[in-house]
Amino acid sequence: MRDFIATAVTPEGGRRRRRVAGRDEADACARLREGGFFVERIAPAARAPRIRARTRIATVHRIEFFRQMETLLSSGVLIADALNRLKDRFPDARTRRVLRVVHAQVAESRTSLSQALSLFPGSFPPGVVTAIEAGEEGGAARLAVRFAELAERAAYDDGNRRQVLNACAYPLFVLAMAAGLYALLLGVVFPRLAALLGSLGGGLPPLARRMIAASGWFRGHLAGLALAGAAIPIAAAGLRRIPRVRLLTDRWFLRLPWVGPIYRDISTALVCRAFSSLYRAGKPAPEIVGLCARSAGNRAIRAALEEMRAAMTSGGATVGNAFAQSGLFPPIACMAIDVGEQSGRLPESMDRVADHFNAAARRRIAAAIAVLNPLLTVLMVAGAGTVMISFFQALYQVVYVTR
Repeated sequence: MRDFIATAVTPEGGRRRRRVAGRDEADACARLREGGFFVERIAPAARAPRIRARTRIATVHRIEFFRQMETLLSSGVLIADALNRLKDRFPDARTRRVLRVVHAQVAESRTSLSQALSLFPGSFPPGVVTAIEAGEEGGAARLAVRFAELAERAAYDDGNRRQVLNACAYPLFVLAMAAGLYALLLGVVFPRLAALLGSLGGGLPPLARRMIAASGWFRGHLAGLALAGAAIPIAAAGLRRIPRVRLLTDRWFLRLPWVGPIYRDISTALVCRAFSSLYRAGKPAPEIVGLCARSAGNRAIRAALEEMRAAMTSGGATVGNAFAQSGLFPPIACMAIDVGEQSGRLPESMDRVADHFNAAARRRIAAAIAVLNPLLTVLMVAGAGTVMISFFQALYQVVYVTR
């Protein structure tokens, strides 16, 4: 049995596309005629390309897809036609493959758009699918609004992510340069200089002797250090697979100086932004908090959000009380959320809280960079300077003092 797609006239005179199974085209046409349809055109159904459900679309392409869908739908284009226009013209090849599968599902009336997108949770997480599903219930105009909000939210999340990555880039670069420099000096340069100084005879100053001892220890344990450098990340990743260990390490991470407050501020901003978007889409507050918990990367934050959801579902807590009882969000955020809920302007309050803590995170990151970058530079220069000073002290001792 094969699947066929037919364009047929219904008994009422309308025209519809139908998917029918049959041994061949004649058998498929016969099955449609038995149902009262007049077949105008029939062809074998195209097989959907094989693609992994975990395929991830880059954030920049996902944002562009949301914006294009918002533009097309607000112009009156049908969902299937909008997907048909994008599936072959989108500039990213991976996105085109995903859109071809989504278009095939929607055009052949297998599933709705939200259900088709849910086949790729790596690109369209549950929160995105829920927002699109809410938009579908309200028609094309409301769906276009949902896509516009999703584009804005994705751009907001991407901006925060890029800010953190840019803040970490220079310190990581300096640390890598320092590690490479120290390895070169202790493993290659200084042993040769020490051999040269030893051949000249004479005693060496204490700093030079310590550096020679450190160089010898480094070369003697080089294999062990390399093995530890590879084994520690692997062991840490294995331990992180244990739920209890991951929960404890995530809680410890939130208590770290500098890093913990920045992560907490960004998480608060992201949760409030997602809550505002889904609340406008008509979803109930407990369901929104549950979706935020599923998308949270930190297990401690996820556990707090799950407790909030349970408090609102079974305990009857309001949104403001649930946020306050979680102990996760700062008091100023809980106060603003409670005021917004009492005044009937909860989405607007959530947006203001998100903007406030996003700006706070940016200020913390700028302050950390202003302190950390010069500190790392000074430490790298001090380490290299210590090695060079020890060498010149030894050279002076051998050449001038022992003569």
